[in-house]
Amino acid sequence: MRTIAKLLPVLLLCLTGCSRDPEPAPAPAPVVTLLPEAERFRLVVGGNGFNAAMGLAGLRARFGETAVLEAAVPLGEGDSEPGAIIHGDDPARRAYVHFADGRSDGAIASIHVRDAGSIWRGPFEIRTGMTMTEIEAINGKPLRFLGFDWDYGGYVSHYDGGQLETGLLAPGRLSLRFQPPPADEASSRPEDYPSGDGEYSSDLPAVRTQPPLLAEFGVSFGP
Repeated sequence: MRTIAKLLPVLLLCLTGCSRDPEPAPAPAPVVTLLPEAERFRLVVGGNGFNAAMGLAGLRARFGETAVLEAAVPLGEGDSEPGAIIHGDDPARRAYVHFADGRSDGAIASIHVRDAGSIWRGPFEIRTGMTMTEIEAINGKPLRFLGFDWDYGGYVSHYDGGQLETGLLAPGRLSLRFQPPPADEASSRPEDYPSGDGEYSSDLPAVRTQPPLLAEFGVSFGP
């Protein structure tokens, strides 16, 4: 009897181990399939483009885990907020991401491209370096914009119901910012060139003579 009593714990342990379900196999790592470059860097809404719900995880699935890093992104007037930067070390592929309420675990609020020579393309093939005259032709109507030489100078304030206002898939909204063309000794700005926080039109003679250049474009999501 003593021998059986000594063996009983061992037998129970064996039975318990034998009846245990096998450990589940680890889940396979997600496979990231990158879009062709021409599609990956097209800042449009819907289809292969962007949407608010894709969040930080969706951006990393699109560009690669190490290509999208959380970082402070500029707001204007020297302020910034938590966000993310896509390809932060490569001006040709860089873009700045803002999240709703500044939370990187939430929805995307907007994405902006700010580098000259960027390979990014926006709706209607918009790209940095285009002239205001070219953008106006795409819009089909004159643009209204804020004068230059202050923190919010050059931002488009109204598309006057043109294609750039009505042609985007909701809820996407297009943001454009222009800067004056480089001045040299042979051409300086006219005295009436748009300056300050007033609102101006792209069909002004001074603007037609020296069209501003597109320095930034972005798409925001929301009502």
